[in-house]
Amino acid sequence: MADAASAHLLPGLDWLIKLGIGLIVAAAGVLLIRPPRRGAPRFALGIFTIEAGTLIAIRGIVASGGSNWWQYLMPFALVLVPGIFIAVVLTRLQWWRRVGFMPASEWRAPHLVIPLLLILVLPVVGLSARGLMATTALVLTLQVGFLLIDIFMEEVTYRGVILEALAGLGSGSRVTFAAILFGLSHLDNLFLPGADELGVAYQIFEAALVGILLGAVRLRMNTIWPVMVVHAIYDLMLVLAFGHAFPVAPTMPGFLVATVVNLGLAAVGLFLLRALHAAGKVRLEAA
Repeated sequence: MADAASAHLLPGLDWLIKLGIGLIVAAAGVLLIRPPRRGAPRFALGIFTIEAGTLIAIRGIVASGGSNWWQYLMPFALVLVPGIFIAVVLTRLQWWRRVGFMPASEWRAPHLVIPLLLILVLPVVGLSARGLMATTALVLTLQVGFLLIDIFMEEVTYRGVILEALAGLGSGSRVTFAAILFGLSHLDNLFLPGADELGVAYQIFEAALVGILLGAVRLRMNTIWPVMVVHAIYDLMLVLAFGHAFPVAPTMPGFLVATVVNLGLAAVGLFLLRALHAAGKVRLEAA
């Protein structure tokens, strides 16, 4: 009979192998990088690959320690390192405003917060069904701190730098490309101890669909702030209900319901992008 390590190959790898895989992937990303004006898709892929490799490498470092405190404290590096990296990229490119860090006076279409809030339907249902997970104040504080850094890193990378780098493409293409990369960015969860491959695959699929609506609202509203807030609330509800936001394999009924809801969210995002395209054509004709 196969043991757990053989049944789940990547989680059972030695931490040095995980570290090595991550460093190789990150190095490949560095080789892909080109200035965004000369090769936007390649720049986007390079940023994605560097981040993915860094996350896998840090998964290996976290796995090297056995104490509970190591397992709680080291994950901060999991998001802090790529978070600092993407902040440096933004600063070098002078893109902070371009990626959506706008004052409220420059926001557009504030009513689009309503479809954005639809993203919270599933976690609200889950939290109401399960109730609050028992935890300690210290553990919850650490989890919330991790969550806030993680949201900054993910949103600035995928609804910020990558979405802006692809500005030469049509709005539908750039949002879809960024959403797919956002989904794939969760591949590092395959290296988590006890990771369930089906659960990770489902998380990638779900994140890509939700990413379409997040990207569409980011463009339509001309700001990244509401997107970051809703994303943070989504993950916080998962932490409160399950004690973590890690992927778990869904039941078949749960998969069907969640897929229908997330496909609906993606459809709303695509509709918003069509409206953005139509508004752009009207402005051009008026000019």
